[in-house]
Amino acid sequence: MEPGFGKETCVDSFHKSYQPNCQKTDAFEVKSPGVMTQKHPKFSSSMEEYGNNASFHGLRFVTDPLSSKPRRLIWCCLLLACLAVLIYQIVDRVTHFYSYPVTVNVKVNYNTTLEFPAVTICNQNAFKATLSASLGRYRLIEKMYTEPETFSREDIREFSAENVSLADLYLQSSHKKEDFIFRSSWKGRPVNDSDMHPLATDHGVCYTFKNSGVDGFVTSPGVENGLRLTLNIEQYEYMPGPHDAAGIKMLLHDRDEIPRVHALGQAIPPGSHVFVGVKIVEVTNLPLPHGTCLDKTLEYSDVYTTEACQLDCLTKRASQICGCRSLFMPSKNGFPPVCTLEEYYGCLQNVLETFPALSANLCECPVPCYFRLYETDISYASTSAYTLNKFLSDENKQKLSKKLLEASEVTTRYEFAKFSNIQKLNDRLKNNMKKLNQRVIINLKETVQNAIVTARERYQEIEDHFKWKDYLYKYQAYILQKNFMRPRDAYEERTLHIVALGYAEYIMKIESRVRRLSSGELLDASSREMLFEDTSDLLSIRKKIIETALVNFTTLREAYDTGIQIFNYMYFDTPRSHNIPAAPKLLIKESRVHNSYAVKYGERFERYLNETIEILGFCQTVVDEAFYNKTMDESNMTECRETFRYLMRNWVFARSVFYFDTIDWPLKQIEKRLKNFDILWNELRSVYENLYLSLDSLQTELLMFETGTYKKMIEISAAIDGYLNNTVTMANVSGVFTSKTFRHLVTNFDQFFQHIRSKESSVSDWLRQMSDDAYKVFEVIVNDQDSWEYYNFTGKTEYLRNISDIGQNLRENYTLIADLLYFSDVINGSDSDISSVYDDFVQEMTEFKDSLIIDSSFIKDNFLHVDIFYRQMSYEEIHQQKAYEMFSLWCDIGGTMGLFLGASFLSVVEIVDFVFTHLTRRKKTTQDPVKKIFL
Repeated sequence: MEPGFGKETCVDSFHKSYQPNCQKTDAFEVKSPGVMTQKHPKFSSSMEEYGNNASFHGLRFVTDPLSSKPRRLIWCCLLLACLAVLIYQIVDRVTHFYSYPVTVNVKVNYNTTLEFPAVTICNQNAFKATLSASLGRYRLIEKMYTEPETFSREDIREFSAENVSLADLYLQSSHKKEDFIFRSSWKGRPVNDSDMHPLATDHGVCYTFKNSGVDGFVTSPGVENGLRLTLNIEQYEYMPGPHDAAGIKMLLHDRDEIPRVHALGQAIPPGSHVFVGVKIVEVTNLPLPHGTCLDKTLEYSDVYTTEACQLDCLTKRASQICGCRSLFMPSKNGFPPVCTLEEYYGCLQNVLETFPALSANLCECPVPCYFRLYETDISYASTSAYTLNKFLSDENKQKLSKKLLEASEVTTRYEFAKFSNIQKLNDRLKNNMKKLNQRVIINLKETVQNAIVTARERYQEIEDHFKWKDYLYKYQAYILQKNFMRPRDAYEERTLHIVALGYAEYIMKIESRVRRLSSGELLDASSREMLFEDTSDLLSIRKKIIETALVNFTTLREAYDTGIQIFNYMYFDTPRSHNIPAAPKLLIKESRVHNSYAVKYGERFERYLNETIEILGFCQTVVDEAFYNKTMDESNMTECRETFRYLMRNWVFARSVFYFDTIDWPLKQIEKRLKNFDILWNELRSVYENLYLSLDSLQTELLMFETGTYKKMIEISAAIDGYLNNTVTMANVSGVFTSKTFRHLVTNFDQFFQHIRSKESSVSDWLRQMSDDAYKVFEVIVNDQDSWEYYNFTGKTEYLRNISDIGQNLRENYTLIADLLYFSDVINGSDSDISSVYDDFVQEMTEFKDSLIIDSSFIKDNFLHVDIFYRQMSYEEIHQQKAYEMFSLWCDIGGTMGLFLGASFLSVVEIVDFVFTHLTRRKKTTQDPVKKIFL
């Protein structure tokens, strides 16, 4: 039989080979007579055939129809699990591949020469006070940066600064290179001016060191082979600006790079010595898809960096919206121009404020594919206090002193806090000077004058009382002398001095005559009679004298007992009618009984006279007996003689005691009272004189204070006004407040008010003493009972009041004066207010003068050292590399297939071939199977 005719044959549709032992398969189908169509094998048959022949391990156990179903199921699960792991690994590796991983390669290179970076240094303070003031822009800048929220174009117009550009504002008012860079050296040699370039940055006007050519390379590390800078930040020139710190900001960057100092710079404070060790890092990045680096061409910058791109984008936006740019933005051939202040505040300010939020959408600034970094390692040391003399020469000190003075004059005048403080102090001083003038120059002078007048009035009042009482005392003394004692003198002259005149001789004479009459010596009767009559006359006359004396004594005694005068003399122009009421009757009466002597010898005065009259009568009987009887009783004669002598002797003593203790005593008391009254008055007068002299000298001192100290204080106030009005310098004002003359003035000022307060105490004491003495004067006047009758007679009824009422009135009167003497109440702390202001002024001016001293503190506040150098002659290279290639992906996938399925790349090809063959195989139409076979 021919092949294909009635014979069971199997055709491997995949391999196109005959398999005689295979099962019977209908390969052809007859559609119509004479036409035969070839059939496709079933999918299960194809899978069985593929599983038996594919290079996948385990697939044949799944497709083998002769295997048991459990076995086939287990192998199917194992095959699916491995397939899942394979798919996971493929997805993971593909994902990893399309993440474009990179590796970073770091390499350290050593060179014999390294290019030194550009160094940009900026003063933290953008504007210099003296330059800004000289340009008339200090207040403009001050308002711009102290009131940024409210500053607007209206303020710019107020300062007439509409056309002032930002370039003019910053460049003309910034710290100058010759002042800012005090000393500099490059590799041990002074830096050329051409190597230090001014540059407008986002931090203001800065200076960039950029040494080009061969000299821009260093061959050795260390401080000596780098850039050394001594900078004067001129903190004494600081003023309001965009930044508040003191010191510098420094940035090391590539020479072609635009420095972003504000954002990337490092701050360094004054008073420090900074060592900046530099290290170069070169970075190479990959472009898409493995990286994001891209080197773009910029419109306004020649070199691409991310910062330059951002600035370029910002410049474009500013140019589009405002038609101008800020000073730190790049430009091409002067376009766009720098904005004026009005353009800045009218447009550019809003652009700058909104740009950070919009930059991500507006700007595409990828990382550059190559750039260079300068890493810094900074260490600090403090500037030594012992470097002053080494640091500055005398010439430097003189120049700095001059600039410091100029700057201090400007800053103290323009800085609101300092100037307003002086204004406030001046306002306080003016107010306190007004108070001082009102309270001291006017009120205190008036108070002292009123105190003088009032004290004089009180003194004159009490003086009137004193004079009247003094007159009364003298009047009473006159009354006693003329109307009471003068009668005694008259009686003494007339009779009383005769009573005991030669009483011893007298009685001896009587005795002699008695003896002659009794002896009979006289024989002539007429002689005896004549002698008798003569002796009797002697006794009778003496007796009459004594009797008259007794009458005189009685008159005196009655006058002193009653106080009624004997005579009536007139005292000057005082009418005689005043004598009786003016007489010190109580004192006169008291003289009779004021002591035992007055009482005893007043009685004896009279008794001795009466007994003398009696003894003279007894003596007459003795004479009569001798005459008539011519006899003499010796005992009677002795009694006559001795009794008379005894009585006369004792009467003389009684008379002197009576005169002393009775007649003279009232006058002595009046004189004593007058003396004590005069002493009391002299004390009061002395107190008043001291009070008056104190007040008068105080008045003089007030005048001297007004024309001296106060006038100088006004001159000082005028000097402060001159400073505030810009006609006097702060140096002159500070010189005034720190001078010896001012210290002497303050000392005099303090001493004056201390003196016033001490005088207040002393005059108060004098016034209190005067009040006490006045009370004592009135007490003497009022308590003088001997004068009450005369007070009433003359209408001086005020002297008849109770002394407590008079004392109350006195206290009230003197309280009025005392109230005037409280000078402290009048001054009311004016001096302490002035002293307080002066102390604040002295402190302010002392601080100003101290700020002008060039010392170690000044160096630490204004100077700093910066040493920039390479730490070592090496640099790092950082390269990005592809971390995962396509070949690595296929290797990972193939390894996973071999591990889990025992497959390879060809196994994948087999699958593709199987799928493709099975899907593209179709029934082919033939005329005849036999024909097809043969054909």
